[in-house]
Amino acid sequence: MTRKNNNIILGFDTSCYTTSIAAISLNKEIVLNEKIILKVKKDNKGLRQSEAVFQHVNNMGELSQIINNKLKNYNILGICVSTKPRPVDSSYMPVFSVGYNFAKLLSSINNCPFYETTHQENHIEASLFNKNLENEDKFLAVHMSGGTTEILLVERKDNDYKIEIVGGSLDVSFGQLIDRLGVRLNYNFPCGKYIDENALKCNEKIKNGLKTSVKEGYMNLSGIENQINKIIYDYNEEYLSKILLDTLIRSMYKSLIYICEKHELKEVVFGGGVSASEYIQKELSEKLKGESIKAYFTDKEYATDNSVGCAIIGLNKMKNY
Repeated sequence: MTRKNNNIILGFDTSCYTTSIAAISLNKEIVLNEKIILKVKKDNKGLRQSEAVFQHVNNMGELSQIINNKLKNYNILGICVSTKPRPVDSSYMPVFSVGYNFAKLLSSINNCPFYETTHQENHIEASLFNKNLENEDKFLAVHMSGGTTEILLVERKDNDYKIEIVGGSLDVSFGQLIDRLGVRLNYNFPCGKYIDENALKCNEKIKNGLKTSVKEGYMNLSGIENQINKIIYDYNEEYLSKILLDTLIRSMYKSLIYICEKHELKEVVFGGGVSASEYIQKELSEKLKGESIKAYFTDKEYATDNSVGCAIIGLNKMKNY
């Protein structure tokens, strides 16, 4: 191990469903990418913030052991943590306070700089890792997860982000619809991987797709759940999964076509847990390609909640000082 690779930046993120830690070397090699998925009881559709906070606190003990075992030969030069969902003053969720306090304590113990970022910026930075956009200073970023379906106009200057919501869902998220169908089909929460596997296995063509509601880049998605519930006993699990994902793809496609034209952009970066769906990646990429729009999907290990983006942001901030 060279001296340069022996120095690292740590990243922490405590989101609604995942406790995560990452470490990156000064030459941007991922040294550590660990996560602990929060436990959700069977048939439940999510966690209350108080439940998630309790699990995060317990998980930090396990992560402390990981740090001691796997990073004992490294020098921690800085720590960066996501402290809230989005980079706006009104953004707040209690779960992020766990990561903040743990990271703050660790930075004091190691006498190293402490940097703050947000969950959204963490996802964007992780999405850009190993990607070569033609224009990294202005692009669209789509965050599709269990709690969020947002289309963001991202402008970057000197490693600082200006992020504006320019489209997305006006009600439920992609992830919520996928999980609600999965729970009805008796899958364990979160249900994304089961729905994705079903859709990939389905060879039946969709004759009459579900209706979408999209206007000027914004989607109303709750009606899709009502349509699914009306046909849930008429089709098998594979077809139901495929028709749901197909409807979400068409909704996102219509939104992006409008927004790309409005802002004169041709590159879209996708992040968040839902973006890990192989079916969505394949079908949506092909549809956008037909409009000369390049789709960049996050590497699978970084698509779901993690803290690699936090570590990268911490590294960039440290280099700027």
